Amino acid sequence: MNIDMDALIIFLMIWGIPVFMVGRAYLKMSEEEKKEAMTDFKSPRFIFTIGFLIIGSFLAIVGGLLEVNIIKISGNALLIIGGIVSVLQMWKRNKLKSVLLVLLLGFVLFI
Repeated sequence: MNIDMDALIIFLMIWGIPVFMVGRAYLKMSEEEKKEAMTDFKSPRFIFTIGFLIIGSFLAIVGGLLEVNIIKISGNALLIIGGIVSVLQMWKRNKLKSVLLVLLLGFVLFI
């Protein structure tokens, strides 16, 4: 298991900066806003769309970083599931955005 230092620095930048900013914003919220955010994060719609996309991309990047194919494959599977559910959710509201999302996810999985 070899770790490329350049890939590790990029990984820390891609995931470290957003996690820090979201954590800082969460700490600045009032108690009512924190409860509302936690209810949103626990909803099945959020978990199966945004949650699967975030966890899948994280696992795919970690699998590529550590060169462990099973982690990369499971991350890609979660990305695909999250993408399909997101497209189905968006299809009800806006068909053009759902098609653009399919193209974007296809491009990400291709890379």
